[in-house]
Amino acid sequence: MTRKALKGEVHDGMFPAEVLMRFRDAAGREVSFFAPIALVSRSAGAVGTVSVRVISAENGEYLVEFPGDVYGAGRVVAVRESSLVSA
Repeated sequence: MTRKALKGEVHDGMFPAEVLMRFRDAAGREVSFFAPIALVSRSAGAVGTVSVRVISAENGEYLVEFPGDVYGAGRVVAVRESSLVSA
């Protein structure tokens, strides 16, 4: 499986080794999850990316698996192609 980087908001987690990631899935719903800080790249402010595993791609949507603990969705979520960049 391929790895990509998912764009989203990055916020401090409850513990030093994690961050809270927020993004919108393919249906536009907000999804939040705690990700290991080692898999996250922060840009300016609250913008960043997290490494995800691509399971499949079809019609501009990607099925990806997240690392860490996911809230508001399962570990496998559909996202828009525009939400992903090369890892």
